[in-house]
Amino acid sequence: MRKILILVLPAVLFVTGCAHQISEKSLALADRTVSFSKLRENPDAYRGKLVILGGTVADVTYLQEGTQLEVIQYEVDGRETPDTTNVSGGRFLAITPDKLQIPACRPGALVSLAGEVAGKKVQPLKGEGYSYPIIIIKELHIIKPPDGNSLSPWKPYGA
Repeated sequence: MRKILILVLPAVLFVTGCAHQISEKSLALADRTVSFSKLRENPDAYRGKLVILGGTVADVTYLQEGTQLEVIQYEVDGRETPDTTNVSGGRFLAITPDKLQIPACRPGALVSLAGEVAGKKVQPLKGEGYSYPIIIIKELHIIKPPDGNSLSPWKPYGA
């Protein structure tokens, strides 16, 4: 029995360590050719496309029609985890019609999401008008809440 555990346990850890943050369904539907720089440059050109993005939540706004996350974008790796060691490409707004009541989804949280491009919105950022790509959230994963603990046992929002 002990030999079986010694052989099986590393395989289980390897498989769970390579798990994707985003569901296979969303990965299959996403247009991976849309870079964030292209999206920021012309969000209207990608309306209706499903994209995979990630970053750090800068702000959460509860609106009458749902919840808006302002996210500082970072490129995602092969597991759709944002790589905060690189330079950010800018910011985007991730919107859901639901009132997100996830305590860990607050400024400082590291997130990955699959969402549909819905255009752009210009709003103030540091005293200037900033053009944010708008993404309608289809699937949201909180990788790390602001306190830094991992949330891997949590069920993803929207999946």
